[in-house]
Amino acid sequence: MQKVRTVLGDISAAEVGFTLPHEHTMYGWNGVEFDHRAMFDFDSLVTSVVEDFKSARESFGLNTFVDCTAPDMGRQPRVMVEVSRQSGINIVAATGFFCQSMGIPYHWRRQTVEEISEFFVRDIEEGMFGVDVRCGIIKVASGQDDVEFRPTTEEINGWHLGIFEQKVFAAAAQAQAKTGVPITTHIDPEDWKIADANIGLEHLQLLVENGGDPDGIVIGHTFFASEEQLLQILARGCYVQCDNIGTEWRGLDDDYAIGLIAKAIEHGYEDKILLSFDTFWSVMRGEHAFTESDPEIAPRMPIDFLPKVYFEKMRRKGITQDQIKKITEKNPARLLTFLS
Repeated sequence: MQKVRTVLGDISAAEVGFTLPHEHTMYGWNGVEFDHRAMFDFDSLVTSVVEDFKSARESFGLNTFVDCTAPDMGRQPRVMVEVSRQSGINIVAATGFFCQSMGIPYHWRRQTVEEISEFFVRDIEEGMFGVDVRCGIIKVASGQDDVEFRPTTEEINGWHLGIFEQKVFAAAAQAQAKTGVPITTHIDPEDWKIADANIGLEHLQLLVENGGDPDGIVIGHTFFASEEQLLQILARGCYVQCDNIGTEWRGLDDDYAIGLIAKAIEHGYEDKILLSFDTFWSVMRGEHAFTESDPEIAPRMPIDFLPKVYFEKMRRKGITQDQIKKITEKNPARLLTFLS
């Protein structure tokens, strides 16, 4: 049976509709759960996110939201469940871990690949620890700190990934082979600059070598890449994702990214492109202000930025409405659907 796994249960691909495939209902850096300043009122927070979800539905038809918050970065299953119930928007939750510079807690660094993989499988098949809410995607990541960022220069076992990141990638691929769920990756933008390397291709190759299926893998933050890097990745059969639209996060240029989307379409890859905000729709920090050592990562775009600005830029670049519909509806539905 083919299905998409959401926090409220499994649905069919036909029920997916317009999808934001890489977002965060709520987010907090590893350890924030112990910060008194990060306390939040559950009902008020849910109401705020529900209102935003409803605005997104009115603005551009949002129907499904993939929450890529890993358990080490503030994943909140109760928030996701209640937001989905009240808004009517499907939410797909993630298992997995963030990059080792900011995540992968010490307990899990001590575990074997097989033990980490079993953790992912249980999140998918049984439910997250303490709740009866199952995950429908696996999140993996690599890269450096998000305050003093720099390219990864160290090469370990032939990869520009940390040793614990490599374990998580191997575990994710094994879990995908057992369950069929998709994998989504985070790439630090600086790592596209590594000399004589293609970090996106490294992500894909490491996953495939450990049993991953390219047709169920999304290489994220891909539109910092060069045209050559992008086409090398797409030639291997996976999905690529354009996200952080409008934010200028780490120098991202919307016109450059849309140019790459057009090039990918020109080369026949319109079935493998995804598009998302990658927004923290709420942040686990209470009234704690952002500071120089704890800065806001990227500004949040108005919800109507997507249809009023970004889609219009895409159309001016020659990308048709049918192609936009494929990128935002058909492609994510295909990605998220797996066979039990």
